[in-house]
Parts: sequence; C-alpha cells; structure tokens
Amino acid sequence: AKMASARSVICNGHSRPIPQIQFKDTEDGLFLISACLDNRPMLRDGPSGDWIGSFVGHNGAVWCAHLNSNATRAVTASADFTAKYWCALTGKMLHSFDHRHIVRATAFSKDDTKVFTAGHEGKIRLFDLKKPDADPFICEDKGRKIQHLLRSEADENVIISTNDSIKALKIWDLRTMTIVRSINTEDLVTDLTTCLDGSLICAAVGKSCWVWDMAKFEKVKKIKTERELMSVAVDSKRNRLVLGSANELWVRAYDFDSEKEIACNKGHHGPVRTLAFTPSGSFASGSVDGTIRIWQWPDNEATNESK
Repeated sequence: AKMASARSVICNGHSRPIPQIQFKDTEDGLFLISACLDNRPMLRDGPSGDWIGSFVGHNGAVWCAHLNSNATRAVTASADFTAKYWCALTGKMLHSFDHRHIVRATAFSKDDTKVFTAGHEGKIRLFDLKKPDADPFICEDKGRKIQHLLRSEADENVIISTNDSIKALKIWDLRTMTIVRSINTEDLVTDLTTCLDGSLICAAVGKSCWVWDMAKFEKVKKIKTERELMSVAVDSKRNRLVLGSANELWVRAYDFDSEKEIACNKGHHGPVRTLAFTPSGSFASGSVDGTIRIWQWPDNEATNESK
C-alpha cells in the first residue's frame, strides 16, 4: 500500500554538497549536525531545522561530522588533512588532529573519551581526548583509502570500515589493531550507517541496500532496486527504510519487511548523499544541491515530539 509522501522543511545555509548528516537525541533535545564541502559544518535544532551555529576553522571540504552522546562536543573530518574537535555549545575549536592526507571519516567512541579518524592515508587512528597531543593508536590498512567508519554499538572493541576500491566491510578489533573479519559486499559501499538504536548496520551497495545485525554481523536483508544507491537510513522501530540514488533527485521509502516501495519524496534539486531518521520517525536528507530537508510523514505529524 502506497502512502502519501512526506512533507519537507528546507534548511538553507550551506553552499556546496552535503556528504553526511547525523541526528543526536539528548536530554536537552534533538540536534542535527551536517558536514559540507563548503568547509563549514553546521549545528541545527533537530525538529525544526533552525540553525544554531557553524563550526568555522577548516580550510577544505568537510566530509564527516559527528556529535558526542549529549551533543556538547563535535568532531569533523576534512580534506584540509585535519580532523577537528569542537565545543558544540560555543563553536570553539578545542583541538586539531593533523594528518598527512584527506580525512574522510570520524567517530566518537561510545564513552565519548576517544575519537576515531580515517581517510586517504589508509590508517584508522584512535586519539585519546584526555591526552589529545599524545600519539594515536593506529590500525594499519596498508594505504588503502578508507571511505567510512562505524563504531560498533554492540562491542566497544570493534570498529567497522569500508574502502573506496574494495567490495567489503572490514571488522577491526581495537585490542589487536587488526582486521578480524571481512564481509564481501559484491559491490562498492557508497554509504554506511546504523539504525538509531545501533542494532543494525545499513549499507548502500551498488543497486542494493544491505542490512546486517550489529552484534553478529549476520545479513538480515538485501533489498534490490533499479538505481545506483548513494544513501540509506533505516527506522527499525517503524519498519521503514529510505534510499537516495545517484541517478535521481528523490528519496524513496520502503517497507522494511515487505521490501515494497511505499512513498516517493520529491523536492531536492540534486541527488541525495545522506539520510538520517529521528526518534519520532521523521527523517532528514542532505543533497548535492546544498540543502537539507527535514521530512514529516502524514501519519506522525500529530506525534512529532513523542518518542
């Protein structure tokens, strides 16, 4: 059964493509952070999309931006060969981590005390935020360019990565700094996310969306489409999935169980690079057109703020 498409609010402010966005639900409310190729990541109020502030200090495209668990700190990865650590309350840069090449991905550890970075050097670095000037721990990926990083929500000793030229997910054990498992994906991974509770890993792989269980890395789903996929997000609570493609400007929504398309959301003027759900079931999209849209479903407009 098809449903009416979602209605969207446009968030302006960026001037270049948006490669990645993230929602963070805290006691102080819901926040949205966006990376952008215009060098200036932004923080917004999650429900409304209203601009709170920009993180100013990068001299190159910002590929990835993440908030810590209570949204008081942010970390960003940039083409200016740095990852930067910020106060998300004031916008002040607290530390800059120098690299020797483009930094594509970054993430906080689950306890917020460490930061992971990775990119074109082919190394995953683990920095201690209590001693930011200390040499990082390094997982050596032998110079293969790393595209995505995902921390495991099931095991604090595990991190997951993808490369721009290898058709696989790599599972790293941080105790030994080595790859303990490689999962063949049959095609290159173009997006890598988790659902909100961290129980599922979701990837855009060629024309398919792959979903694995986070704890055991067992494949739960492979949903085939007719388009080259660029972005994916899963709402496990409501059994919904949204996908963006390199070939079109729309966000298509699917029923997770039946794998049938249930809505097509139109509005962007460029392909959708990144997608993320909120706890209330609305979702945001970041596009090559330089805008973010926050979409409300017709069936949860009344319960917008409810969990």
